[in-house]
Amino acid sequence: MRFLALFGVIALAEMATFLWVGSRIGLAWALGLALLTALLGSFLVKVAGLSVIARLRGRLRDGEVPGRELSDAGAILVAGAFLISPGFITDTLGFILLIPAVRAWIYQALSRRLSARFGGYGRGPQGAGTLDMGDVIDVEPVDRDQS
Repeated sequence: MRFLALFGVIALAEMATFLWVGSRIGLAWALGLALLTALLGSFLVKVAGLSVIARLRGRLRDGEVPGRELSDAGAILVAGAFLISPGFITDTLGFILLIPAVRAWIYQALSRRLSARFGGYGRGPQGAGTLDMGDVIDVEPVDRDQS
């Protein structure tokens, strides 16, 4: 229910903002600006997404846990959703999520929150984002016919 209420509030705020901008610069300019932000946003999301995919592949190839890259990919996905929806407020939020420093702040905040919640489980002696192979238990299969 909260999600629907939030969706309704955002839709009303977007309409009010669009009407306000349209009254200041004109309807044609407001529509053109909305189209321009959608096109520019699509291009920037594509570039940022391809960059994150390349970093993700590199981390996986090196055998590292791609936590930061997955966080960035999620933020870019949300940014893309904001940028394809019509409106100036969601476009602004989408462009903000494309800023690498903002994504780094989000990653740090999520890391602190999850570490506090789960006690830093899975962090090896090499530091965050690495797999501690000391936590892996190798099990030999048991042949039941010999018992």
